[in-house]
Amino acid sequence: MKQFTRTLAAMALVLPTLACAQVTMKPDGVLRSLWTFASSVSGGNTSATTATLTGETVKQTDHSKWLTLGRVFYARDDQRATAATYAVTTQYDQDLINQDYFAVAKIDYLRDRPANIASRVSAYGGLGRHVIREDNNTWDVFAGFGYTDDRYVGTADVNGELRSRYGRSEALLSENSNHKLTPNTTLRQKLEYYADLRNSGEYRAVFDTGLSVAMTATWQLTTGLQYRYNSAPGRDLKHYDVQFLTGISLRFD
Repeated sequence: MKQFTRTLAAMALVLPTLACAQVTMKPDGVLRSLWTFASSVSGGNTSATTATLTGETVKQTDHSKWLTLGRVFYARDDQRATAATYAVTTQYDQDLINQDYFAVAKIDYLRDRPANIASRVSAYGGLGRHVIREDNNTWDVFAGFGYTDDRYVGTADVNGELRSRYGRSEALLSENSNHKLTPNTTLRQKLEYYADLRNSGEYRAVFDTGLSVAMTATWQLTTGLQYRYNSAPGRDLKHYDVQFLTGISLRFD
């Protein structure tokens, strides 16, 4: 836990330079989307290829928001695929009578074969609060409970037992913020903490941060970071995955 905390503290120091774009948020009930592509190719002594495609859609009103995010990440070196991640998240927020608070329903899907995850399906529900709700700055916090079902590519050592599948209840704590720094520059960040309620002390965490600079009304230049941590990833697997990305985004408003 101390190592995880130190890592997040280091990320906070470089927050303004590591990021990804965000779909336009307007409470007018219009469906909007944003598509981002990033890649890199190297040759010579080291040959490697990476590619990422991210799609995000949102429909927002004065009292509700429905957001869906999909991401495909692929990386390969001379010998093999080193990363192949497919992830989809959809979340619906509905303000309550007291509009400082909102109800949340969230579903996640993840496939990451190099990390031994054939599929991970999660569903959560809970309650959030709009801590800051301004035109240029927002900050929301959320707490809830849900269930996660993991299916593995090969058997995994989970809590001292070889398993091909593992399901558990989880508690979820989350916070996210969005900031318009200049008319053409936006910043966002999100931290999610998933505590395993079946085995005390086990947890997962995901940290994203995003900065985008508009080049035109529809095209944006972006850079990105995602940090994913698992306290019990399985035998011969690292506790964390980090992705640093730079790319361009196309906005459909």
